[in-house]
Amino acid sequence: MDRVMWSVREGKVGEFDAPELMGDFRSSGGEPRLGDVFVLPDGSGPWCVIDRMRADRNDAVANVLVVELFGD
Repeated sequence: MDRVMWSVREGKVGEFDAPELMGDFRSSGGEPRLGDVFVLPDGSGPWCVIDRMRADRNDAVANVLVVELFGD
């Protein structure tokens, strides 16, 4: 089973065109959900998922995770 690829963007809820942190991100623990916290492969984060848009395709162009830094 192929995992979904995501465009990870730092912004606010509903900002699906926010600045991209990483394209072609594949989560390691299944499909990300609101409130999930993760570190990107480049070591940045931790990031918390605050919004998401999932299309019918598995490529990152159509699938967006909007995140914000988690913690202080």
